[in-house]
Amino acid sequence: MGLSPERAGTWRFTVAALGLVLGISAAGVLPLLFPWQGQLALSLAAAGLAASPFVALSLVWRRRREAGVPVLTAAVLVTLAPVLALAPLFGVYRGQVRVLNHGDEPFWLWVDARRVARVDPSSGESALSGVELTVPAGERALRVVAVSDGRPLFHASVRVLGGSPHLFAPLSDGYCFSIERRGYGDEKRAVQAEPLVGASPFWVLPEGIAFFTPNPEAGRVLTSGGTLTCLRQKRCRN
Repeated sequence: MGLSPERAGTWRFTVAALGLVLGISAAGVLPLLFPWQGQLALSLAAAGLAASPFVALSLVWRRRREAGVPVLTAAVLVTLAPVLALAPLFGVYRGQVRVLNHGDEPFWLWVDARRVARVDPSSGESALSGVELTVPAGERALRVVAVSDGRPLFHASVRVLGGSPHLFAPLSDGYCFSIERRGYGDEKRAVQAEPLVGASPFWVLPEGIAFFTPNPEAGRVLTSGGTLTCLRQKRCRN
């Protein structure tokens, strides 16, 4: 005898709730357990966990030869939920790091025990200078070694903040960096420059900052109001 519509509906609701709990929990935990995995792999894993109760229920119903109890629509909706939840969470668990090389030779950047990027020398102020990386949030060990012979050039322990931009300029002796703010419209005021200081060449920057792209002059176009922020570099005076 087949399941009654009421009992089948109860099973579908129970399985959907279980799938949601598993999927959303996975979306929140997997980026912490596997910080170096990409968003696609984590999304597939979370979606798979969300779908697992539906797979189990379908196998049981198929073995019992139950008919007329489709779960495909509910399974698709529940499986999509952790994928959508992971999209904003992935940014919270990662920070953007711009790495500059002001030295004379290319270097490899290691983060923890991973070689993540080759960075070629660049001394000019350009929006394309250096390499931009996505790094898991938390305490990270940064190590810089020469490409030519593996010679150690710099190392530091830093804290990466999720959802924030950062600057890492390990061989920047002779260069000074500053955050430049310019107001427009009702916020119009003189350009303000805030030097980046500290013992370590690693800085957390304001959200929405433009890298090495000067703020436009105040005018009638694109400057109706608000404040723009950019990162500037120049040779130090002393």
